Amino acid sequence: MKFGSNPNIMERFPLKSHENLVLQQNRFTKPFAQLDMMIRLAFFCILFFCFTGNVSGQLSLSIQGSIQNSSGIALPDGQYELIFNIYDVATGGQAVWTETQPQVEIIGGLYSSILGLITPLTASRTPFDFTKPYYLGVTLKGKQEISPRAELSASAYSLSVSGKSNELPSQGSVGIGTLNPSSESQLHVQKTNGTSRILVEGRDTAKILFKADNESASISFYGGKVFISNYNIIFDEGINLANGRTVSYSQIPDWRLIEYDDFNTDIEGWYSAKNWQDNEARSIERTSLNTPFSKGFMIRQTSNADGSNSPVLKKEYNLTGIPHTKVKVVFTYHFFDSWDYKNGRDEFAFAAFSVPGTTPNNTNGNFQVGWRAPGRTSEFAAHFVNAGYNTTVGSDYNLRASMIAETTLDKFWVVFGSNLDQSIADENFGVSNIEIWVK
Repeated sequence: MKFGSNPNIMERFPLKSHENLVLQQNRFTKPFAQLDMMIRLAFFCILFFCFTGNVSGQLSLSIQGSIQNSSGIALPDGQYELIFNIYDVATGGQAVWTETQPQVEIIGGLYSSILGLITPLTASRTPFDFTKPYYLGVTLKGKQEISPRAELSASAYSLSVSGKSNELPSQGSVGIGTLNPSSESQLHVQKTNGTSRILVEGRDTAKILFKADNESASISFYGGKVFISNYNIIFDEGINLANGRTVSYSQIPDWRLIEYDDFNTDIEGWYSAKNWQDNEARSIERTSLNTPFSKGFMIRQTSNADGSNSPVLKKEYNLTGIPHTKVKVVFTYHFFDSWDYKNGRDEFAFAAFSVPGTTPNNTNGNFQVGWRAPGRTSEFAAHFVNAGYNTTVGSDYNLRASMIAETTLDKFWVVFGSNLDQSIADENFGVSNIEIWVK
Protein backbone atom coordinates (compact mmCIF):
# COMPACT_ATOMS: atom_id res chain seq x y z
CA MET A 1 0.00 0.00 0.00
CA LYS A 2 1.42 3.36 -1.05
CA PHE A 3 1.48 6.10 1.56
CA GLY A 4 0.10 8.62 -0.91
CA SER A 5 -2.88 6.39 -1.82
CA ASN A 6 -4.34 6.16 1.69
CA PRO A 7 -4.37 9.33 3.80
CA ASN A 8 -5.72 7.34 6.78
CA ILE A 9 -2.71 5.05 7.01
CA MET A 10 -1.48 6.71 10.19
CA GLU A 11 -4.88 6.20 11.77
CA ARG A 12 -4.80 2.49 10.86
CA PHE A 13 -1.26 2.23 12.24
CA PRO A 14 -1.39 4.37 15.39
CA LEU A 15 1.82 5.78 16.88
CA LYS A 16 1.84 7.27 20.35
CA SER A 17 4.45 9.85 19.32
CA HIS A 18 7.24 9.96 16.83
CA GLU A 19 9.89 9.91 19.50
CA ASN A 20 8.84 6.29 20.02
CA LEU A 21 9.83 5.39 16.48
CA VAL A 22 13.11 3.54 16.46
CA LEU A 23 15.64 2.47 13.84
CA GLN A 24 16.23 -1.24 14.09
CA GLN A 25 18.49 -3.69 12.27
CA ASN A 26 15.72 -6.23 11.63
CA ARG A 27 11.96 -6.72 11.94
CA PHE A 28 12.02 -8.46 15.30
CA THR A 29 11.37 -6.78 18.61
CA LYS A 30 14.50 -6.13 20.72
CA PRO A 31 14.79 -4.88 24.28
CA PHE A 32 14.90 -1.09 24.31
CA ALA A 33 18.23 -1.08 26.13
CA GLN A 34 19.83 -2.74 23.09
CA LEU A 35 18.52 -0.28 20.51
CA ASP A 36 21.44 2.16 20.70
CA MET A 37 23.98 -0.62 20.11
CA MET A 38 21.88 -2.01 17.26
CA ILE A 39 21.69 1.38 15.60
CA ARG A 40 25.43 1.84 15.80
CA LEU A 41 26.16 -1.66 14.51
CA ALA A 42 23.75 -1.31 11.62
CA PHE A 43 25.26 1.95 10.43
CA PHE A 44 28.80 0.81 11.21
CA CYS A 45 28.60 -2.23 8.97
CA ILE A 46 26.44 -0.80 6.22
CA LEU A 47 28.19 2.53 5.82
CA PHE A 48 31.58 0.93 5.71
CA PHE A 49 30.74 -1.35 2.82
CA CYS A 50 28.13 0.67 0.99
CA PHE A 51 29.84 3.98 0.32
CA THR A 52 29.55 4.67 -3.39
CA GLY A 53 30.49 7.14 -6.05
CA ASN A 54 28.10 7.44 -8.98
CA VAL A 55 28.97 7.79 -12.64
CA SER A 56 29.36 11.55 -12.45
CA GLY A 57 31.82 11.23 -9.58
CA GLN A 58 29.37 12.61 -7.00
CA LEU A 59 29.91 11.49 -3.41
CA SER A 60 27.07 9.33 -2.04
CA LEU A 61 26.34 7.02 0.88
CA SER A 62 24.20 3.89 0.72
CA ILE A 63 22.32 3.08 3.95
CA GLN A 64 19.76 0.54 5.16
CA GLY A 65 17.61 0.51 8.26
CA SER A 66 14.23 -0.30 9.71
CA ILE A 67 11.49 1.81 11.31
CA GLN A 68 9.16 0.34 13.93
CA ASN A 69 6.84 1.70 16.52
CA SER A 70 7.52 1.41 20.21
CA SER A 71 5.86 -2.02 20.24
CA GLY A 72 8.29 -3.34 17.63
CA ILE A 73 5.66 -3.47 14.88
CA ALA A 74 6.92 -2.43 11.48
CA LEU A 75 5.33 0.34 9.45
CA PRO A 76 2.96 -0.89 6.73
CA ASP A 77 4.55 -1.30 3.33
CA GLY A 78 4.49 1.89 1.28
CA GLN A 79 6.38 4.98 0.26
CA TYR A 80 7.23 7.55 2.92
CA GLU A 81 8.91 10.92 2.95
CA LEU A 82 12.08 10.75 5.06
CA ILE A 83 14.39 13.58 6.03
CA PHE A 84 18.04 12.75 6.63
CA ASN A 85 20.29 15.08 8.61
CA ILE A 86 24.01 14.84 9.42
CA TYR A 87 25.21 16.57 12.60
CA ASP A 88 28.56 17.12 14.24
CA VAL A 89 27.04 16.60 17.70
CA ALA A 90 25.16 13.61 19.15
CA THR A 91 22.22 15.71 20.42
CA GLY A 92 20.94 19.17 19.65
CA GLY A 93 22.95 21.41 17.40
CA GLN A 94 22.30 22.34 13.80
CA ALA A 95 22.54 19.92 10.90
CA VAL A 96 25.60 20.45 8.71
CA TRP A 97 23.85 18.64 5.85
CA THR A 98 20.23 17.74 5.15
CA GLU A 99 18.32 15.94 2.41
CA THR A 100 14.62 15.22 1.96
CA GLN A 101 13.65 12.10 0.02
CA PRO A 102 9.91 12.18 -0.80
CA GLN A 103 9.46 8.54 -1.82
CA VAL A 104 11.45 6.09 0.25
CA GLU A 105 9.97 2.63 -0.07
CA ILE A 106 9.53 0.70 3.17
CA ILE A 107 8.77 -3.02 2.99
CA GLY A 108 8.36 -5.02 6.15
CA GLY A 109 9.68 -2.03 8.07
CA LEU A 110 12.94 -2.11 6.14
CA TYR A 111 14.16 0.62 3.84
CA SER A 112 17.28 1.43 1.87
CA SER A 113 18.40 4.72 0.44
CA ILE A 114 21.34 6.49 -1.11
CA LEU A 115 22.24 9.81 0.47
CA GLY A 116 23.75 12.59 -1.57
CA LEU A 117 21.95 12.13 -4.88
CA ILE A 118 19.46 14.95 -4.28
CA THR A 119 21.57 17.23 -2.13
CA PRO A 120 25.31 16.60 -2.72
CA LEU A 121 27.18 15.64 0.42
CA THR A 122 29.82 18.16 -0.61
CA ALA A 123 27.16 20.91 -0.26
CA SER A 124 27.34 20.77 3.53
CA ARG A 125 27.00 23.89 5.64
CA THR A 126 30.66 23.50 6.58
CA PRO A 127 33.20 21.21 4.85
CA PHE A 128 33.24 17.73 6.34
CA ASP A 129 36.22 17.15 8.60
CA PHE A 130 36.51 13.39 8.83
CA THR A 131 38.95 13.57 11.72
CA LYS A 132 35.95 14.07 14.04
CA PRO A 133 32.66 12.13 14.46
CA TYR A 134 29.36 12.86 12.71
CA TYR A 135 25.84 11.63 13.50
CA LEU A 136 22.91 10.70 11.21
CA GLY A 137 19.40 11.68 12.18
CA VAL A 138 16.28 10.30 10.42
CA THR A 139 12.87 12.00 10.51
CA LEU A 140 9.51 10.75 9.21
CA LYS A 141 7.65 13.69 7.66
CA GLY A 142 5.53 15.49 10.21
CA LYS A 143 7.16 13.76 13.17
CA GLN A 144 10.09 14.39 15.43
CA GLU A 145 13.54 13.08 14.62
CA ILE A 146 14.15 9.49 15.70
CA SER A 147 16.35 9.32 18.76
CA PRO A 148 19.14 8.55 19.35
CA ARG A 149 21.09 9.60 16.27
CA ALA A 150 23.32 6.98 14.66
CA GLU A 151 27.04 7.78 14.88
CA LEU A 152 29.04 7.54 11.69
CA SER A 153 31.91 5.62 13.22
CA ALA A 154 35.51 5.72 11.99
CA SER A 155 34.97 2.82 9.61
CA ALA A 156 32.27 4.80 7.82
CA TYR A 157 34.82 7.40 6.85
CA SER A 158 35.45 5.78 3.56
CA LEU A 159 33.33 8.84 2.77
CA SER A 160 36.57 10.76 2.66
CA VAL A 161 37.50 8.94 -0.56
CA SER A 162 35.03 10.10 -3.14
CA GLY A 163 34.12 10.10 -6.77
CA LYS A 164 35.44 8.43 -9.88
CA SER A 165 38.82 10.13 -9.34
CA ASN A 166 39.13 8.94 -5.72
CA GLU A 167 39.43 12.49 -4.44
CA LEU A 168 39.97 13.36 -0.78
CA PRO A 169 37.64 16.25 0.06
CA SER A 170 38.22 16.00 3.80
CA GLN A 171 40.45 18.41 5.67
CA GLY A 172 43.57 17.60 7.69
CA SER A 173 46.30 14.98 7.41
CA VAL A 174 45.94 11.42 6.13
CA GLY A 175 47.61 8.76 8.25
CA ILE A 176 48.60 5.29 7.04
CA GLY A 177 49.70 3.07 9.89
CA THR A 178 49.09 5.82 12.45
CA LEU A 179 46.05 7.28 14.21
CA ASN A 180 47.93 10.53 14.85
CA PRO A 181 49.28 11.79 11.53
CA SER A 182 51.63 14.75 11.67
CA SER A 183 49.87 18.06 11.21
CA GLU A 184 52.86 19.23 9.14
CA SER A 185 52.22 16.66 6.39
CA GLN A 186 49.21 15.92 4.22
CA LEU A 187 50.24 12.23 4.11
CA HIS A 188 51.94 10.44 7.01
CA VAL A 189 53.07 6.83 6.48
CA GLN A 190 54.31 5.02 9.58
CA LYS A 191 55.53 1.55 10.47
CA THR A 192 56.51 1.18 14.10
CA ASN A 193 58.41 -2.11 13.89
CA GLY A 194 60.46 -1.87 10.72
CA THR A 195 61.12 0.08 7.56
CA SER A 196 58.29 2.23 6.20
CA ARG A 197 58.05 2.01 2.41
CA ILE A 198 56.07 3.70 -0.34
CA LEU A 199 55.91 1.74 -3.60
CA VAL A 200 55.46 3.52 -6.93
CA GLU A 201 55.14 0.84 -9.61
CA GLY A 202 54.63 1.01 -13.34
CA ARG A 203 54.89 -1.50 -16.15
CA ASP A 204 57.70 0.35 -17.93
CA THR A 205 58.29 3.49 -15.88
CA ALA A 206 57.65 4.63 -12.32
CA LYS A 207 57.47 8.41 -11.89
CA ILE A 208 56.91 10.90 -9.08
CA LEU A 209 55.84 14.41 -10.13
CA PHE A 210 56.43 17.62 -8.20
CA LYS A 211 54.76 20.98 -8.78
CA ALA A 212 55.00 24.35 -7.04
CA ASP A 213 53.47 27.49 -8.52
CA ASN A 214 54.21 27.27 -12.24
CA GLU A 215 57.29 25.07 -11.94
CA SER A 216 57.42 21.30 -12.06
CA ALA A 217 59.95 18.48 -11.85
CA SER A 218 59.92 14.71 -11.75
CA ILE A 219 61.88 11.67 -10.61
CA SER A 220 61.56 8.69 -12.96
CA PHE A 221 62.82 5.14 -12.81
CA TYR A 222 63.20 3.11 -15.97
CA GLY A 223 65.85 1.00 -17.62
CA GLY A 224 67.36 0.28 -14.21
CA LYS A 225 68.27 3.94 -13.69
CA VAL A 226 66.84 6.94 -11.85
CA PHE A 227 66.38 10.16 -13.84
CA ILE A 228 65.73 13.60 -12.35
CA SER A 229 64.31 16.29 -14.63
CA ASN A 230 64.10 20.06 -14.27
CA TYR A 231 66.03 20.02 -11.03
CA ASN A 232 68.69 22.19 -9.48
CA ILE A 233 69.72 19.70 -6.84
CA ILE A 234 70.95 20.88 -3.44
CA PHE A 235 72.42 18.36 -1.02
CA ASP A 236 72.86 20.05 2.36
CA GLU A 237 74.83 17.11 3.75
CA GLY A 238 76.73 16.22 0.57
CA ILE A 239 76.56 12.91 -1.32
CA ASN A 240 77.98 9.64 -0.05
CA LEU A 241 78.46 7.18 -2.90
CA ALA A 242 78.92 3.46 -2.42
CA ASN A 243 81.99 1.83 -3.95
CA GLY A 244 81.66 1.54 -7.69
CA ARG A 245 79.02 4.27 -8.01
CA THR A 246 79.59 7.45 -9.99
CA VAL A 247 78.05 10.83 -10.75
CA SER A 248 77.73 11.70 -14.45
CA TYR A 249 76.86 14.86 -16.36
CA SER A 250 75.50 14.24 -19.86
CA GLN A 251 76.76 10.65 -19.57
CA ILE A 252 80.29 11.88 -18.68
CA PRO A 253 81.49 10.68 -15.24
CA ASP A 254 82.53 13.45 -12.90
CA TRP A 255 85.46 13.50 -10.50
CA ARG A 256 84.84 11.93 -7.10
CA LEU A 257 86.70 12.97 -3.97
CA ILE A 258 88.13 9.84 -2.32
CA GLU A 259 90.46 11.13 0.37
CA TYR A 260 91.34 14.46 1.97
CA ASP A 261 94.43 15.01 4.13
CA ASP A 262 94.13 18.22 6.15
CA PHE A 263 96.59 17.26 8.93
CA ASN A 264 94.30 18.64 11.63
CA THR A 265 95.09 15.74 13.95
CA ASP A 266 98.20 13.93 12.63
CA ILE A 267 100.46 13.51 9.59
CA GLU A 268 97.95 11.03 8.04
CA GLY A 269 100.45 8.44 6.81
CA TRP A 270 102.93 10.81 5.19
CA TYR A 271 106.67 10.52 5.82
CA SER A 272 109.94 12.10 4.64
CA ALA A 273 112.50 10.17 2.58
CA LYS A 274 116.12 10.83 1.61
CA ASN A 275 115.24 11.70 -2.00
CA TRP A 276 112.81 10.78 -4.79
CA GLN A 277 114.63 7.48 -5.49
CA ASP A 278 115.66 6.47 -1.96
CA ASN A 279 113.12 5.66 0.79
CA GLU A 280 115.60 6.05 3.64
CA ALA A 281 113.66 7.93 6.31
CA ARG A 282 114.22 11.57 7.15
CA SER A 283 112.50 13.78 9.77
CA ILE A 284 109.08 15.36 9.27
CA GLU A 285 106.91 17.77 11.25
CA ARG A 286 103.27 18.82 11.38
CA THR A 287 102.89 22.55 11.93
CA SER A 288 100.56 25.53 11.54
CA LEU A 289 101.76 28.86 10.17
CA ASN A 290 98.87 30.57 11.96
CA THR A 291 98.99 33.64 9.73
CA PRO A 292 95.87 35.52 8.62
CA PHE A 293 95.61 33.42 5.43
CA SER A 294 97.17 30.14 6.59
CA LYS A 295 95.37 29.04 9.73
CA GLY A 296 95.37 25.34 8.94
CA PHE A 297 98.02 22.64 9.36
CA MET A 298 100.69 21.45 6.96
CA ILE A 299 103.57 18.98 6.91
CA ARG A 300 107.14 19.76 5.98
CA GLN A 301 110.42 17.86 6.02
CA THR A 302 112.98 19.01 8.60
CA SER A 303 116.19 17.44 7.31
CA ASN A 304 118.90 19.44 5.57
CA ALA A 305 119.77 18.65 1.98
CA ASP A 306 122.82 16.44 1.65
CA GLY A 307 124.56 17.32 -1.56
CA SER A 308 122.27 16.08 -4.34
CA ASN A 309 119.96 14.44 -1.84
CA SER A 310 116.98 16.73 -1.40
CA PRO A 311 114.49 15.15 1.04
CA VAL A 312 110.93 14.54 -0.21
CA LEU A 313 107.50 14.01 1.32
CA LYS A 314 105.59 10.93 0.18
CA LYS A 315 102.60 8.71 0.93
CA GLU A 316 101.18 5.49 -0.50
CA TYR A 317 97.47 5.61 -1.40
CA ASN A 318 95.31 2.49 -1.76
CA LEU A 319 92.24 2.69 -4.02
CA THR A 320 91.39 -1.02 -3.94
CA GLY A 321 87.65 -1.46 -4.59
CA ILE A 322 87.28 2.01 -6.10
CA PRO A 323 86.92 1.77 -9.90
CA HIS A 324 88.90 4.44 -11.73
CA THR A 325 90.78 5.21 -14.90
CA LYS A 326 92.13 8.59 -13.82
CA VAL A 327 93.56 9.98 -10.59
CA LYS A 328 93.86 13.67 -9.75
CA VAL A 329 95.86 15.09 -6.83
CA VAL A 330 95.02 18.63 -5.69
CA PHE A 331 97.34 20.27 -3.15
CA THR A 332 98.86 23.46 -1.77
CA TYR A 333 102.66 23.78 -2.05
CA HIS A 334 104.36 26.22 0.35
CA PHE A 335 107.71 27.89 -0.44
CA PHE A 336 109.89 29.00 2.46
CA ASP A 337 112.78 31.44 2.41
CA SER A 338 115.39 32.10 -0.26
CA TRP A 339 114.62 29.95 -3.26
CA ASP A 340 116.77 31.37 -6.05
CA TYR A 341 118.96 30.68 -9.07
CA LYS A 342 122.27 29.09 -8.08
CA ASN A 343 125.03 27.17 -9.77
CA GLY A 344 123.44 27.51 -13.18
CA ARG A 345 120.05 26.08 -12.29
CA ASP A 346 116.63 27.11 -11.06
CA GLU A 347 115.52 25.87 -7.67
CA PHE A 348 112.18 24.28 -8.41
CA ALA A 349 109.34 22.42 -6.73
CA PHE A 350 107.72 19.25 -8.10
CA ALA A 351 104.97 16.71 -7.48
CA ALA A 352 104.98 13.21 -8.92
CA PHE A 353 103.42 9.75 -9.02
CA SER A 354 105.51 6.65 -8.29
CA VAL A 355 104.93 2.89 -8.32
CA PRO A 356 105.47 1.36 -4.85
CA GLY A 357 108.16 -1.27 -4.46
CA THR A 358 110.13 -0.18 -7.50
CA THR A 359 113.28 1.86 -8.11
CA PRO A 360 112.43 4.64 -10.52
CA ASN A 361 114.75 5.31 -13.44
CA ASN A 362 114.64 7.14 -16.72
CA THR A 363 113.30 4.19 -18.74
CA ASN A 364 110.73 2.20 -16.76
CA GLY A 365 108.13 4.95 -16.30
CA ASN A 366 107.63 4.03 -12.65
CA PHE A 367 108.11 7.68 -11.68
CA GLN A 368 106.17 10.45 -13.41
CA VAL A 369 106.39 14.13 -12.62
CA GLY A 370 102.94 15.63 -12.80
CA TRP A 371 103.68 19.22 -11.76
CA ARG A 372 106.73 21.51 -11.59
CA ALA A 373 107.17 25.16 -10.62
CA PRO A 374 110.22 27.40 -10.22
CA GLY A 375 110.84 28.90 -6.79
CA ARG A 376 112.80 32.08 -7.51
CA THR A 377 111.53 33.80 -4.35
CA SER A 378 114.46 36.18 -4.55
CA GLU A 379 113.08 37.71 -7.76
CA PHE A 380 110.14 39.33 -6.00
CA ALA A 381 111.50 39.46 -2.44
CA ALA A 382 112.33 43.10 -2.82
CA HIS A 383 108.70 43.90 -3.62
CA PHE A 384 107.26 42.03 -0.61
CA VAL A 385 109.75 42.69 2.14
CA ASN A 386 108.54 41.49 5.55
CA ALA A 387 105.46 39.85 4.05
CA GLY A 388 106.55 36.30 4.86
CA TYR A 389 105.61 33.62 7.36
CA ASN A 390 107.88 35.07 10.06
CA THR A 391 110.86 33.19 8.68
CA THR A 392 114.39 34.52 8.64
CA VAL A 393 115.05 35.49 5.03
CA GLY A 394 113.33 35.98 1.73
CA SER A 395 109.70 36.14 0.74
CA ASP A 396 107.27 33.24 1.14
CA TYR A 397 104.24 32.18 -0.88
CA ASN A 398 102.17 29.15 -1.79
CA LEU A 399 100.58 27.71 -4.91
CA ARG A 400 97.36 25.72 -5.20
CA ALA A 401 98.04 23.14 -7.90
CA SER A 402 97.04 19.74 -9.25
CA MET A 403 98.34 16.84 -11.31
CA ILE A 404 96.54 14.05 -13.16
CA ALA A 405 97.55 10.49 -14.03
CA GLU A 406 95.69 8.10 -16.31
CA THR A 407 95.99 4.86 -14.38
CA THR A 408 94.03 1.91 -13.03
CA LEU A 409 96.63 1.11 -10.36
CA ASP A 410 95.07 0.53 -6.96
CA LYS A 411 98.25 1.48 -5.10
CA PHE A 412 100.61 4.35 -5.89
CA TRP A 413 102.87 6.88 -4.23
CA VAL A 414 102.37 10.65 -4.28
CA VAL A 415 105.69 12.46 -3.92
CA PHE A 416 106.43 16.14 -3.21
CA GLY A 417 109.96 17.46 -3.44
CA SER A 418 112.45 20.04 -4.69
CA ASN A 419 116.03 20.36 -5.83
CA LEU A 420 117.04 22.50 -2.86
CA ASP A 421 120.63 22.06 -1.75
CA GLN A 422 120.96 24.24 1.36
CA SER A 423 119.94 23.96 5.00
CA ILE A 424 116.30 24.16 6.01
CA ALA A 425 117.10 27.41 7.80
CA ASP A 426 117.71 28.95 4.38
CA GLU A 427 115.21 27.22 2.12
CA ASN A 428 112.46 24.63 2.62
CA PHE A 429 108.97 23.61 1.54
CA GLY A 430 105.73 22.12 2.92
CA VAL A 431 102.37 20.84 1.63
CA SER A 432 98.78 21.07 2.89
CA ASN A 433 95.14 20.37 1.96
CA ILE A 434 95.83 17.32 -0.20
CA GLU A 435 92.85 15.88 -2.08
CA ILE A 436 92.68 12.59 -4.03
CA TRP A 437 90.05 12.51 -6.80
CA VAL A 438 89.18 9.71 -9.23
CA LYS A 439 86.94 9.09 -12.22
